This record gives sequence, C-alpha cells and structure tokens, in this order.
Amino acid sequence: MMKDAKRKGRPAKKMNDTERYRLQRANVAQFEDSGEYLFAISGSSDSVQANDVWLVDAGATQHMTSSKKFMRNYKAFSPIDVQLADDEIVQAIGSGDIVMSMETSHGIKKGVLTNVWHIPTLSRNLFSVGRFTKDVGPVIFGKEGCFAETKGVKWRIVKSTTINKDMSYLWHLRHIGHDGLSAIIKKNFATGIDIASVNKWEICDGCALGKQTRVRFRSTSADRASKLLEVIHSDVCGPMKTSTFRDKRYFVTCIDDNSRYCVVYLIKNKSKVVD
Repeated sequence: MMKDAKRKGRPAKKMNDTERYRLQRANVAQFEDSGEYLFAISGSSDSVQANDVWLVDAGATQHMTSSKKFMRNYKAFSPIDVQLADDEIVQAIGSGDIVMSMETSHGIKKGVLTNVWHIPTLSRNLFSVGRFTKDVGPVIFGKEGCFAETKGVKWRIVKSTTINKDMSYLWHLRHIGHDGLSAIIKKNFATGIDIASVNKWEICDGCALGKQTRVRFRSTSADRASKLLEVIHSDVCGPMKTSTFRDKRYFVTCIDDNSRYCVVYLIKNKSKVVD
C-alpha cells in the first residue's frame, strides 16, 4: 500500500516539447484502451521491502522508481538530472510501464502506471500527483485515504492509517516544542495534523544537544602570584608577513603574573625561543 509523503522531485533538465507530447499521448491512449482499469494504483500488498514502497508525492513532476525489474516496455535514455527536495541530484536513465495492484469496491484489480522514470539511486518510489492529474484525472485526499477519480469511479490509492501514540513526538522533532505544538492542536491554528492531543515527552536528544553551551573560561585566575617573578606567562607569535629591518618575523612575550609587567623579544626563528 502506498504511503503519503511530502518529498519533492523535479527534473533539473526539462524534456523538449516533442518528447513531452509523445509521452503524454501514450498515456492517454493507453487509458482509453484500458476500459475500467486505472493505471495509477497502490503498491503491491505482498511486498514490504523498502524499494517496493510507493510514496504519494504532491511535488514530484514524474512517476519514479528505483528498480526496473517490474517494468514493461522499458526504454533507456541519456541520463537526466533530477533534483530532490533535499537538493540531492540523482539521474534518471530510462522509463517504462509498471503493472500493479489497486483496491476497488469490486476487489483487487490490475492497472498499468505508464512512463515511470527509472532512477537506480532513489530510496523510495514516487507516485506523482501532478503527473497523474495532468495525464489522467484528479487525485482526491480525504479522511478515508487518497483516491483517483475517473469516469465517475473512485480508485483508492492510499488507505488512511491510525496515528500512533508517538506521532506528536515525531511532529516535535521536525517542528516546534511541546507547548507550541499543543497550542496549535487545541486552538485549531492548523489543518491536516491528525493529532488529538500532544503527549508529554520527558527527554528529547535533539533539544538537549541544541541547548548545550560551553562553560566560559574564568576571567581572572583564582591563584594569583603573591611575589614578583613567582609566575611568568610566556607565548610566541609568528611568523608575520612583514619582517623587521633585521629580518625578524617572530616575537616572544613574557608577562609577570603578579605585576602584569610585560617584555617582548623579537626573534628570527621559532627555534630561538629556548635561547
């Protein structure tokens, strides 16, 4: 069964008008010949592998899959760059048709999803809402799931699922804190968030790491020297870009801890510090 997602995929390199028209024409022709069958459908219910999961994507401009083992009429083409939502660039190297199962009021039927781009490095397969709407018909999102409608018949693409008890924490990880998220739910500041209440979590690793600060250095020493020359602080600096008239590019500082009296020595090389 497909799962809803917000990931976006868009081709970085557009196809020319002739190629686009030819692909769209093929989609429409196959739909008219397919009768009652719809070719945008849910994923195979007998597969649980990651590369067999399909995500309904409202931002993708093409249907995309990582595997061509279920493809028919496969055609390779010159690599096309595709930019994902996280700005990752992947390459489509071919396209084809995929026969998949779909849930209807009359049971499970077969359908064909045409012009699916083959992107081997894609982590999840993407069903493009925009491409399907343009080539076939509207996609409707409701409380019972996601449906495609054509010829007066609704075909289920995604079945709605029950939100688990940890969903509020998932929203927190990607958005705001507990109090802010709770206010959004109670005061109906947003729509589309299926959370009845916000569970209180005790420890959030992300918040703990994000709020960590480095302990400041003490501005003064707790044990200041009581006598002159009891403690001397020394450091070396260089090489400087510009040397002195005697070709010295380093200097050494010596500071008395008690009086703060400072002496600076100019040296040619860092190895002269010990002298």
